[in-house]
Amino acid sequence: MHLSKLVKKQSGFSLIELVIVIVILGLLAATAIPRFLNVTEDAEDASLDGVSGGLATAVGFVRAQWEVDGRNNNSVILDGTSVSLDTRFGFPTGTGANGTDVTAMNDNRCQQVFNAILQSPPRNVQYTEDARNQRYTVRFLDGVGGDATDLNGDTVTGIDLCVYHQVASLTLDQTTGVASPAPDLNVGKGITYNPGTGTVVSFTN
Repeated sequence: MHLSKLVKKQSGFSLIELVIVIVILGLLAATAIPRFLNVTEDAEDASLDGVSGGLATAVGFVRAQWEVDGRNNNSVILDGTSVSLDTRFGFPTGTGANGTDVTAMNDNRCQQVFNAILQSPPRNVQYTEDARNQRYTVRFLDGVGGDATDLNGDTVTGIDLCVYHQVASLTLDQTTGVASPAPDLNVGKGITYNPGTGTVVSFTN
């Protein structure tokens, strides 16, 4: 008798109660997920701004060291690394002994700048390579940097532009991991570096 009364007291949730719980969980998810996505995007933007600021500071260090060296050399030593530069402007153009012309940049030299002057550069690959598990892609744009006046007062035209895209803002081919479409200034989020003016700018699309 006592046992039967105990069994009767044990009861589960009714169907209405379960539906109410599911509806409440759905409402919570509907409000929490967008906020989480916004937080993720804000974090990506903050990371982009941080890298952009670090790159701009490092470019300034290279130029300052070049000034200290008397503006005579086509390279400076930064943290033990030889950084090449165009003696007409004094901003980094790579790390090789050759190739200091701001109108003769390429993907490899833009990548060298990124990796050589940043103290802890984010993982990166050239834009034609598998970008999965990377943070940035690197690409140079031929002649997109415009014109600049060198130290002699001459105008140099057709300066190349280095572009560093945040991989999280790109669409990658599922098979190859290569960004598609090829990243340019109208795609994703990233940073531009002009080796003729030393200007570093972050951009978003």
